[in-house]
Amino acid sequence: MEDWEYELAPVLAAIRPAAARFRKWAQGRVDPSAAADCELALVEACNNVINHNPGNTGMIHLCAQATPFEISITIRDDTSGFDWPVEPSLPGPDEESGRGIFLMHALMTAVDYKRKPGANELRLRRQL
Repeated sequence: MEDWEYELAPVLAAIRPAAARFRKWAQGRVDPSAAADCELALVEACNNVINHNPGNTGMIHLCAQATPFEISITIRDDTSGFDWPVEPSLPGPDEESGRGIFLMHALMTAVDYKRKPGANELRLRRQL
């Protein structure tokens, strides 16, 4: 199967077009429910990269692969990253942020974040 790749500018306005391109690629490769879950997880991941790294000017690299058994999405950036919680929890109802990582874990089969100096990689996997 053909991989999907996309370079995302580090601005919130760029996320919607990236999500639309991902959705178009995912159609016919995975069932609509899995595609929607993966799209939401991708959007949340991109929001985190941008919101937790103000002033970043480097592109965010997105890549996805689909097999008959799994879809995986990789998000790479060259920011300083952020501390990934060991056990993500849902924030209180009055909190305005903090749901993204919880949602990614709820929607995906596996979530793996690697933080290294000068490069970060988040891999989202969903069994089909």
